[in-house]
Amino acid sequence: MKRLLASLGILTLILLAAAAVSGCAASGPRAGTGILAGKVTVGPLTPVERPGVTPLPDPAVFTSRKLLLYSADGATLIEEIPIQAAGYYGTYNVTLEPGTYVLGYRYLGGVRQLPALAVEAGKTTAFDVAIDTGIR
Repeated sequence: MKRLLASLGILTLILLAAAAVSGCAASGPRAGTGILAGKVTVGPLTPVERPGVTPLPDPAVFTSRKLLLYSADGATLIEEIPIQAAGYYGTYNVTLEPGTYVLGYRYLGGVRQLPALAVEAGKTTAFDVAIDTGIR
C-alpha cells in the first residue's frame, strides 16, 4: 500500500511538472513568428537641459505612452504597444506574423509615423525609437 501511494505521489509530481513545462512553452512566441523590439528614448524632458547632465526620468515618462503598430500601408492600426520603463530609456517587445509594419507614436494631437520595418519569422528586428516631446 505504501508503494502504491508513493508511486501515485511520484506520478502526480511528474504530471504537474509536465503541465508546467507545456504551459511555459505555450506562452513563448508561436512558430513562424518574428519579434519587433527596441529601446525608446523620450526627450527633451525640460526646457533647459545642461550638457552632460541627464536626469533620471520618472517611469511614467515611458509607461504613459504607447507605440502604435500599423499595417504596411500605414493606415490600419493593428495594436498599441506598451513601453516598459528601464531607467534612462524604455523598451518594447512584440511578437508578430512575418510582414511589413509601420511604427508610430502620438505627437501634439497627431501621429508621427516612422519608417516601415520588415519582420521575418524566427528573427528579431531591432528598432530603437526616439520620441520628441516638442519641449524647447
